[in-house]
Amino acid sequence: MGSPASMDRDLYEQQVAGRGFAIIENVISKDDVLSLRDAIASIPDSEEVRRKSNVFGIRNLLEICSPCRELAASAEIRSLVSPILGEKCFAVRGTFFDKVPGANWNLRWHQDSVIAVTKKIDVPGFHAWSTKAGVVQARPPHEILQRMLAIRIHLDDCTAANGALRALAGSHQQRWERDDLSIAKGKYEMLTCEVAVGGVLAMRPLLLHASSASEIPEHRRVIHIEYACDDLPGGLEWQTKIA
Repeated sequence: MGSPASMDRDLYEQQVAGRGFAIIENVISKDDVLSLRDAIASIPDSEEVRRKSNVFGIRNLLEICSPCRELAASAEIRSLVSPILGEKCFAVRGTFFDKVPGANWNLRWHQDSVIAVTKKIDVPGFHAWSTKAGVVQARPPHEILQRMLAIRIHLDDCTAANGALRALAGSHQQRWERDDLSIAKGKYEMLTCEVAVGGVLAMRPLLLHASSASEIPEHRRVIHIEYACDDLPGGLEWQTKIA
C-alpha cells in the first residue's frame, strides 16, 4: 500500500504545502479497485446519478455507496489526510467522475470553492447558496477552504490522453477571480497530474486546476473525497462527517 511513509513523509507534506498537490502511487489494491468499480456501477438511478451508457457522475457518493463510505474512513486513505489536517480530520463530501463517449468534456480553470451543509443559515462570510441533488451548498470563507484537503482515488490509468488533471502548482494560496486567471497562468508552472490505476492525487481545494476532454474511448474513473478538520461556525453543520 502507498502512504506518505513509503514515498517520504516530509516530501509529501512539502509538496502539498508548496505545490498544493502530491501524487502517491499504489494506494489501492487491484482487487479493491475492481470492487469499487462494481459498487459504483451498481448504484441505482437517482437524482444523484448522471448516466449515459455508463455512470459518468455521482453526487452525494458517501451517502449512497457504502463501499465508498468505508474507503473514506480507511487507514490507507486517512494516512494521506492526517499528516496534513491532523488526526481529527473527517470526510465531508464524495463525488464520482468519469469521461466516456457521450459524456466527455473540457473542465475550465477553477478552484473548488463550495462546501455541502445540512441547511442554510445566514452566517457572515458564507454566500452563493444553492441546492444540488437535494443538498445545500455555499461558498465559505477562504480560511475554511485552506484547512481542507481533497483525495482523488483513480480507478483507471489517468493520462494526458484521457483527461488527466492539469494544475497550476502553488496557486492554492489565495482565491482567484476569473479576470485574474491570466496572471495566475503567467505566475505558476502548469503540471499534468498523470496517475496510474490505484494511485491517489492529494490536492488543496483552492489549487487552480483544469482538464481536457478525453482523446481516447477509455474510462477515466475517479472518486473525489473532500476532508476537513474543523466544525463550521454559527450553527452550520457539514452535510456529511465521516471520521
